[in-house]
Amino acid sequence: MTNPYAPQPGYGAQPQNTQGLVSMILGIVAIPMLCCFYTGIPIGIAAAVLGWMGKQKADQGLATNRPQAMAGFILGIVAAALGILLILLVVVFSVVDVPGVN
Repeated sequence: MTNPYAPQPGYGAQPQNTQGLVSMILGIVAIPMLCCFYTGIPIGIAAAVLGWMGKQKADQGLATNRPQAMAGFILGIVAAALGILLILLVVVFSVVDVPGVN
């Protein structure tokens, strides 16, 4: 027997979880990609932007994966910050003359 009060399949709005999921995947990929010609910086920025957008959708009730969106947002910011720090360290050590190093 079917329940006549149960929601029927295909009716109602489906959660829009794509942005949060893609954000988390890009955030995870961004950190090791810092070693490959600093490609982790734009990937991290994309993860942070998509994470923010996914968090906004979750706050509006359009998505159900707020933790994934937040993870992507945080990992994206960390990856972008580490990439910028890495570039600054390379520039500083290429300009500063360290005694004893040729």
